[in-house]
Amino acid sequence: MRQLLTRSTQAAVCVAALVTLAACGGDADGEKTSTSSASSSASSASSEPTYGEDHIMTEVRKADKAFRALDSNAPIPKDADWVTDEYRKTYNADTNELKDMGVVQKGAVTTKALHLAKSDPDAPGGWNVTVYNCNVSTIRLYIDGEDVTADPHDEDKAVPKGPRDAVSLDRYTTPDAGKTWQVDDSQLLSPTDAKASPCAP
Repeated sequence: MRQLLTRSTQAAVCVAALVTLAACGGDADGEKTSTSSASSSASSASSEPTYGEDHIMTEVRKADKAFRALDSNAPIPKDADWVTDEYRKTYNADTNELKDMGVVQKGAVTTKALHLAKSDPDAPGGWNVTVYNCNVSTIRLYIDGEDVTADPHDEDKAVPKGPRDAVSLDRYTTPDAGKTWQVDDSQLLSPTDAKASPCAP
């Protein structure tokens, strides 16, 4: 039973906290979508971004808001245009796995602030940006009514009750040369890296 709780808890932490695909069992660097290919073609035509930081961050905030509005136990809808196909596929696979394990998530992750970390119009997979996501989570995991919420940095430790501050480094790609942006990947930062981020007090 301990192994089941550990697997479900670890997977749920990946889903609920929007952790990197690689950390959830995928290979983020190897997963290139048609979205990335389209943006690659656009950026190869010109390495100069068409849209500036203000526009990019406005679109990133829209995508993040749509993500945060999603029920933590629900899959990402097929018609969601704020996420890449590969991220949706991996996220939904994790969500279905949790459901099969009997995991129920209660609470939510709320974004407090977003800070642009890097814009790379000449990235191999196409123009992408990375963003520091300063958030607070009240997500807790239950199996048969038992709270099995574990520390995302140490699955053998239980998480104390109450809101928890966290920082993730999110990646967004564009299917249309910078006009719109989609969630493509995310990585939960360690406490040390979080303290060195713009999210730190």
